[in-house]
Amino acid sequence: MDKNSFLPNLSVTRPVTVVMALTAILVVGIIVYSKITVELFPLGFTPPFLQVSIPYPNSNPLEIEEQITRPVEEMLQTVRNISDVNSESNPNGSYTFIMFRQNADMNLAYNQVRDRMERVLPELPSDVERYYVRKYSNDDEPILYFGISLEGDFTDPYYLIDTYVKKQMERIEGVANVEIWGLTQKMILIDLDQDKIRALRVNVYPLIQNLQSDNFVMSSGYLSEGGKKIYVRSLGKFSSLDEIRNLQVRGTEVLLKDIATVRYDVPETIWIQRIDRKKAVRIGVFKESMANTLEITEEALKILNDEIIGNPKLDGMKFTVFFDQGSFIRNAVNNLEEAGLWGGIFAFFILLFFLRRIRMTLLITLAIPLSLVVTVIVLYFIGWSLNLFTLMGMMICVGLVVDNSIVIVENIYRRRLLGDSPRSAAITGASEVSTAITIATFTTIVVFLPLILMTDISGLRFYLLRIGVPVICALSGSLLVALVFIPLIANNLPIKGHITESKIISFGRNFYERAIRWTLSHRFDATIIGILILVSIQFPATLMEKTDTAEGNINDFFLIVEMPDNYTLEDADKLFTNLEQFLQDRKEKYSLNTIDARFRNNSGTLRAYLDPMENNAWWYVTYRNLRKSIGFPVDRRLNRDEVLEDIDRSLPEFPGVETRTRWMEDEQDDKAVSVFVYGRDTETLTILATEVERRLKMLPKLINIETDLQNPVNEVHILIDRVLAKKYDISPMEIAGIVSYVIRGVNLPDFRSQEKEIDVRIQLEKKDRETLHQLKGITITTASGKELPLSTFVKFEVAKGLGAIRRMNGQTYLSVKGYTTEENVEQLYKEIDQVMAGFQLPNGYSWDKGNRFRLWMEQDTAQQFAIILAITFVFILMGILFESFVLPLSIIICIPFSFFGAFWTLYLTGTPFDVMAGVGIIILIGVVVNNAVVLVDLVNRFRREGMNRYDALVEAGKNRFRPIFMTAFTTIFGLVPMALGNSSLIGIPYAPLGRTIIGGLFTSTFFTLIFVPLAYTYFDDLRHTMKAFTVKVIQRYK
Repeated sequence: MDKNSFLPNLSVTRPVTVVMALTAILVVGIIVYSKITVELFPLGFTPPFLQVSIPYPNSNPLEIEEQITRPVEEMLQTVRNISDVNSESNPNGSYTFIMFRQNADMNLAYNQVRDRMERVLPELPSDVERYYVRKYSNDDEPILYFGISLEGDFTDPYYLIDTYVKKQMERIEGVANVEIWGLTQKMILIDLDQDKIRALRVNVYPLIQNLQSDNFVMSSGYLSEGGKKIYVRSLGKFSSLDEIRNLQVRGTEVLLKDIATVRYDVPETIWIQRIDRKKAVRIGVFKESMANTLEITEEALKILNDEIIGNPKLDGMKFTVFFDQGSFIRNAVNNLEEAGLWGGIFAFFILLFFLRRIRMTLLITLAIPLSLVVTVIVLYFIGWSLNLFTLMGMMICVGLVVDNSIVIVENIYRRRLLGDSPRSAAITGASEVSTAITIATFTTIVVFLPLILMTDISGLRFYLLRIGVPVICALSGSLLVALVFIPLIANNLPIKGHITESKIISFGRNFYERAIRWTLSHRFDATIIGILILVSIQFPATLMEKTDTAEGNINDFFLIVEMPDNYTLEDADKLFTNLEQFLQDRKEKYSLNTIDARFRNNSGTLRAYLDPMENNAWWYVTYRNLRKSIGFPVDRRLNRDEVLEDIDRSLPEFPGVETRTRWMEDEQDDKAVSVFVYGRDTETLTILATEVERRLKMLPKLINIETDLQNPVNEVHILIDRVLAKKYDISPMEIAGIVSYVIRGVNLPDFRSQEKEIDVRIQLEKKDRETLHQLKGITITTASGKELPLSTFVKFEVAKGLGAIRRMNGQTYLSVKGYTTEENVEQLYKEIDQVMAGFQLPNGYSWDKGNRFRLWMEQDTAQQFAIILAITFVFILMGILFESFVLPLSIIICIPFSFFGAFWTLYLTGTPFDVMAGVGIIILIGVVVNNAVVLVDLVNRFRREGMNRYDALVEAGKNRFRPIFMTAFTTIFGLVPMALGNSSLIGIPYAPLGRTIIGGLFTSTFFTLIFVPLAYTYFDDLRHTMKAFTVKVIQRYK
C-alpha cells in the first residue's frame, strides 16, 4: 500500500473507527469549550523589566540623584542579564527602570534586584525608610475599577469604605487585592510648635531621634529556670495617645504635649479627587494570576449592586463603574466570534456558488467547525485561554481550513468522472494530492516560526505566538479532516452527473485558457508585463503611511494640566472647577459619560469617559463607513480624535497654565516623538535642549512641544559652613538632618492599638514651615547649650532647578517632546532628521530620536528578518516536495506578486502599515504559495504521464482554475469581517492584518495562474541547461 494512501484507506476501510473518533472529538470539544478560561489578554507574560521606587518626598532632584540614584544604579549594574538602566530623580523620590535581555529569568532577576537593594540600603540617607521593587504583568491592571462620589458629610469615610466596600470585595474567591485611591487613613500626628520649642529650649534633632527609639519591641534573649527556656521581650511600645502626650523629653522636665499637639486625624490633603464634580474615591479590584476574570467581575458587580449599594451606612455615596474587564471580554470575544461566524457563512456561500451542490458544499464546510474544535481542545490542554489573540488566530483560519478539503473533494470528483468506483476514487483521489496539500499546509504553518524568532519587543513574540499556535492547530486539524473524514463521507456521498458550472466560471476558465496560451507563446512580452507590475509596488510602498501605534477603540481620554508653582490647592481647585464645567457644558456634544478629576496645587489630570458605542458589529460599522464614503449623511457621534481636536481649539487659556490632551495618561504610551540630548553637564544640556526645541518648532506636524526645562522647580540650595559648624561642635549631618525633619517631617514606628497598627508622624506645624524665613529661624542648640538660628551655619541660595533629572545607562539626558496626530512616523522622523541637520554638539555630547524611534527601528528590522526567514523556510519545503533546487523558484515568484496586492490595498484604503500589517505579510507568504504548490504538483504529474510541458501547463491551469479560486475566495471572504469592521478592539488592531491578506491573496490568485507557469518554463529550461552542462563537465573530465 502506498504510504500516501494510509490515512484515506483507513478512513474508507474503518468507517466505524473514524466515526467514533469524530464523535470523541466533538464530545471532548463541547466539554472543553465549557471549561476553557476566557480572558481579555493571554496570561503568563512577564515583561523583561523591573522598577525600583524609593520615595523621598519634598527633596531636591540633584540631591536625590547624588545620594540615592547613583549608588543604586552602580549596585544594580552587578545584576546579570541587564540591557539598560534608566532612572529619574524628581522631588518625590528616585525611580529606576531596569531592562533585561530577552531570555532573562524574571523571577531570578527580581530576587537579585532585591538582594542588591538590601546591600545598598545602608549607603543611602538614613531617612530613606523603604523601597519598592515592582514586577509587571497583565495582572497589574485592575479587572474592576469604580469610583465613589462622597455626597454626604462623613467623619471617617476611609473606615466606612475599608469596612463595607473593600472587605466585601476581598472575600470574593480569586481576588488578590483591593486598593483605595483618594482617601488617606487617619494617623497619629505630632505637630511641633516652633515658638514653644524655642521658649522651652528643646533641641529638635535629639528629640526626634529619641522618639524613634522610644516606641519599640525587641527580643532580649532568654532565661533558664527549672530546665526551661523563658524568652524575654522588652516592650517600649506606646499604648495610648495620652502616653505619647505625657512622654518626657530626655534631659528636661518638658513633656511632649508642652511643645506639640498630638492628635489622631487625617493628614493634610495634598490631592483632590472628584467624579462628576463631586468629591470621590477610586477603587481597584485585582485578581490572582490564574483566577477567572469573568466569574470574579460578575460576582463583584453582584455584591456591589446587592450588598454595597443600598447599605444604610453608606448613604450619601454614589457608585460609578469606570471599567469592567469582564464586559470588555464578553464584548470583544462576542465581536470576534460573530465576525468569525459571518466569515464561515461567507465561505459556505462561496463554495456553493462554485460547486452548485448543497451536499458537497456542506461536506467541505464541515472542515471549519471540526478544525476549530481541535484547536480549542489543544489550547485547553496546553493551559491557554480563549482571548483576543487566540481568537484572532482562529478567525484568520476560518477561510483557510477548507482549502485542503476543497482540493481533495475536487480530485475525488475528477477520479469519479474518469470512471473510478466511489471507494477507489475516495482513496486514490485523496492519496494523489496528499503530499501536495501536506506540504502546502506546512508552508502556511512554517511562516509562524519566523514570527516566534522575531526580536522580543515589548512581548511581541509572546503575543504573536498566541496568534500563531491557534493557526497551526487549526490548519493541522484541517489536514487531518481532509485526509480522514472527507474520503469517508465522499465514499458514501452519491455524485450523479456533472457539476454544472456557472457561466461566470466557464467564461473565466475560457478566458484564462486564452491568456495562458498567449503567455506561454509570448514569454518575453509577458515577462515585461510582470516586471512592470512588480516595479509598481514601489509607489504604494513609498507613499503609504507607516506607523508603530495601534489606534484603539478605547472610550476615554486625558486632559493633562500643569500649573504655576505659586498656585495653592485652592487656586487649583478653582481652575479644575472651570475645566470640569467646560466639559460638563459639552457633555452631550462629546457623548461624555463620566468626568474624573485628580489634582494637587501644581498639576493634575482630567479623565473623561465616552459613552460606549451602541452598535460595534463589523457589518454596522461597514454600513456607516460606506454611507459616509458615498456622501450620504451619517448620524454619528464625534470620535475620540475629533473630541480632542475640538477641545484643543475651544478650551480657554488660563494665565500660566499649560493644558494638553492625550490618549494615555502615561507619556510613554502616547503619540509623541522625542529627541534626547545626552551629556555630563546639566547647564550645557539645557542650552542644547533649548536649541532642539527651536528646531522642532519648525515642524507643523508637531504640537504641544515640551521639554524637561518647561516645568522647573524652585530650589533652595543649602550651603553648610563646615568651619563654623566644627567650631560649635555640630556635625554637618545633624544640620542636614534638622533641615530634612523640618521640611519633610519623619515617620515614627507604628502605634499598635487593639484593632490595628496606626502610622505615626512628627512634623512642624504648618504655620512654622511655609516660608524660607521660617526655615532660616529654626534654632539649633550647640554642645554648650547655646541656641543659634540655622542661618548662622547655613547659606541659602534660591535657584531654578530641573523638575526631574533623567539618566540612561549612566548618562544624564534631557528630552524634547512633540505631540502629534500624524500616523506616518517614518516620514515624521525623516523631517526631524532634516531640521536637526547641522546640529553642532560639544565633545562628549550626543543626541538621538528617543525610545519610540529605537523600538520602531527594532520592530522594522525584526519584520524584515521574519519575511526573509519565512521565504527561506518556504523554499526549503518546496525543495523537499519537488526534489529540486530550481523548480521551487517558480513557486516563490508568486510571493512578490502578493505584495503588489497587499501594498496597493493598504495604500488605497488609507490603512497605515503597522505591526499587524507586517504580520499579515508574513502569513501571506505561507498562504499564497499553496495554490502554486498544487498547480505545479499537477503539472509534474501530467508530465510524468506523458504530456509535453506546454500542454501540461495549460491543462493543469484549467484543472486547478476552479479549486484555486475556491480556496482563495473562501479565505478572502472569511476575512471580510476582520478587514471591514471596526479597525481595532481595545488597542489591538486587526483590520490591517485582514486587509493585507485579502489584498495580497486576491492579486496573487490571478497572477499565480499566469506568472507561475511562465516562471516554471524559465526555471525548467534553466534546470535542463544546468543538467546538460553538468553532463558535459563530467564527460570532459572523465
